[in-house]
Amino acid sequence: MKNHACIAIGINQYQLLQPLSYAQEDAEALYGFLTEEAGFAPDGCLLMTDSSPSLWGQSTYPNRENILRLTQSLCAEHVQQGDLLWCFFSGYGVSYEGKDYLMPVDGNPADIQGTGIPVELLLNTLKNAPTETVLVLVDMNRSQIVKAGETIGSQTVELARELEIPTVLSCRPNQVSRETSALRQGFFTTALLEGLRSGQCMTIKGLDRFLSDRLPELCDHHLRPKQEPLMVVNPPGKANLVILPDASGVPTAALAGRNGNMTVGTGDGFDRPQMATATARMDLPPAVRNAQDSSVKMPPVSQPNAAAPADRGGDRPNLQKPEDAENGGSDKSFLQQLILWSGATALVLLLGVFLTNRSIFIGQQEADPRSPAENAQNPPPKKSTAAILPQKQPQAVEAGSGTKQPPSSQQVWAEAKTFLKDGSASSFNRAVVKARTIPASDPLYPQAQQDIERWSLTILDIANGRAARGDFQGAIGAAKLMPDVNQPVYNQSKQAIVQWEELSKDQDVNIALLSAAKGQIKRGVASSYSKGIQQASKIQPGQPKYEEAQQLIGGWSESILKIAQLRGSQGKLKDAVETASLVPSGTKSYQPAQKDIANWKTKLQRQQKKG
Repeated sequence: MKNHACIAIGINQYQLLQPLSYAQEDAEALYGFLTEEAGFAPDGCLLMTDSSPSLWGQSTYPNRENILRLTQSLCAEHVQQGDLLWCFFSGYGVSYEGKDYLMPVDGNPADIQGTGIPVELLLNTLKNAPTETVLVLVDMNRSQIVKAGETIGSQTVELARELEIPTVLSCRPNQVSRETSALRQGFFTTALLEGLRSGQCMTIKGLDRFLSDRLPELCDHHLRPKQEPLMVVNPPGKANLVILPDASGVPTAALAGRNGNMTVGTGDGFDRPQMATATARMDLPPAVRNAQDSSVKMPPVSQPNAAAPADRGGDRPNLQKPEDAENGGSDKSFLQQLILWSGATALVLLLGVFLTNRSIFIGQQEADPRSPAENAQNPPPKKSTAAILPQKQPQAVEAGSGTKQPPSSQQVWAEAKTFLKDGSASSFNRAVVKARTIPASDPLYPQAQQDIERWSLTILDIANGRAARGDFQGAIGAAKLMPDVNQPVYNQSKQAIVQWEELSKDQDVNIALLSAAKGQIKRGVASSYSKGIQQASKIQPGQPKYEEAQQLIGGWSESILKIAQLRGSQGKLKDAVETASLVPSGTKSYQPAQKDIANWKTKLQRQQKKG
C-alpha cells in the first residue's frame, strides 16, 4: 500500500526575528488539504508549527534540531518506493555568502550558518529518500536582515536543477513573497490551494501553468506588486509526474475549475484525451478559454460587476451565449430585430421633439376649442417670445428645483477606485469613505461593501508592513486611518496602535544605545569594541533594533579576534590571549577565539619551561 507523505513547516512566532502573520496558517491549510482531501495518510505526514501536536512521540516545535531530526526520520522510515513526498516551508529565508538558508524558529540573524538550515542540506535529505517522486514548495519571506537588492533563492534554483528535485519557489529571486489580512494566508498558498482543488494541478506541468496564471492575478486584485512563481524541473520529462495520488483522492466538488467548468479528472494528469484538451486550453488567453466553454451554461453576469471586472479578484467574468443562439436564431434575425427597435426608438424621439416644440411647426394657427365668435370677443392671450423658442432641457437638474442631481452610484464607485492609484493608506481610506456613501438599497451596495472591507484590510496590511520594517510611527499613522467597517479587525488595529506606541518608545531608547555603542569604537583598540558590545547587548530579543544590534556585535567580535590574531602572529601571546578573551559567547567568532586562546596558552607554557 502506498503511504504518501508530506512535510509542512510554517513559523509565525520567531524567537529572534520579527513575527510573521500567516506562515503557520499556510502550512496548516496545505497539510489539511493533503490529509483530508488528497488521500495522504496523517501517520506519514509531518506538520511543524508554533503549536503543532507531537508526532511519533517527538515534539514538532520547528526549531533547527527538530526540523532536521524529524525530516531525516520521515525520509528514512516513513517513505517507500512509489510514494509521493511533498515538502513545504513557509517562513523566513536568507542568503548568506552565496548560500540559501531557511530560518527555523530559533534562527539567529547573528549566526546564520550556525542556526539556519542550509537548503542544500534539506534537499540532499529529500534526495536520499527511497521514493523518486518528490515535490518541494518554498515560500521564503524576507527578513529585515536582508539588504536591499539582495536576492534569495538563486542557490535553491541551482541545487534543485542539479539534484533533479522538482521545486517551486513562491517568487523569483528579485521579488518579495507576500501575505495579506484580506486572505488570512500568503498569496502563494492561496493560489496553490485553489489550483489543487480545481483539478487542474494533477501534474507538475499543470501546477506550473495554474500558479503562473493565478498568482499574479491575486497580487493585482489586492493591489500588491507582482509576485511570480518559479518552477524548476530537470530533466524536463519530470513535468509529467503526477503529484496527487489520483483524481479519486479529490472530492468531486473540488474538480470544478476556476470558472465553474468541470474539468475531466484522470488519474494520470494529462495522458488521456480529455485531460490533454483541458490542459491545452490553459495556454489560451482567459477570454478565449471562457468562450470555449460552450458545453457549460453560465449564470448571468450582474451589471455592476460587469462594469468593473478588474476589481472582482480571482473569478473572471464568464461570457454568456446570446439567447437567440440557444433558441436556434441566426445573426441575421438578430440584426433585423436591432434595426426595427432602432427605427421605433427614432420615431418616439421625433414625436417627443414635435410635441415639445409643436408651436414652431404649426405657428399661431393652433386649433382652439372655442367658437369664432368667442375668439372675436375674447382673443387668446399673446404668447411670449420665450414660449415659441426651443426649450432647452436642463441636464442633471431636478424638475422644478434648479439643483444638481447627486452623482450616480456608478460614478461614486468609479471615483472611489481612482483614489487607489498611489497605493498609500490615506488613499485607501479616502476610497472607503467615498464608497460608504452608496446606499444599502442600491444594486451596487453588496459589491461596494466587499471592496470596502478589502480596502480596509489593505490599510492594516500597510500598517503591519511598516511595523515589520521598524517604522512604528508610520504604522501608527496608517492604523489610525482604519475605518470601523469590520469591528474585530478595527479593534485589532486599535490594539496594534497601543503596542506600536510602546515599541516606538523602546526603539528611541535602543537607537540611543546603539549610537552610544558606535561612539565607543576606536579602530584597532580591542577594548573599545568590547565596550561597544556591552552597550549593544542591552537590547533584548524581540525589541526594536535587536537584529541591528546583533549584526554590530557579530562584526565587532570578529574585529576583536582579528586584533588578537595579529598580536599572536607578532609573538605577543599574552596580549593575544587577553584580547581574544573579550570575544563574547554566542557569536560566530567565539569558538575560533577559544581555539586560538588554547594554542597561545600552550605556546606560553612552553616558553616558560624553556625560561
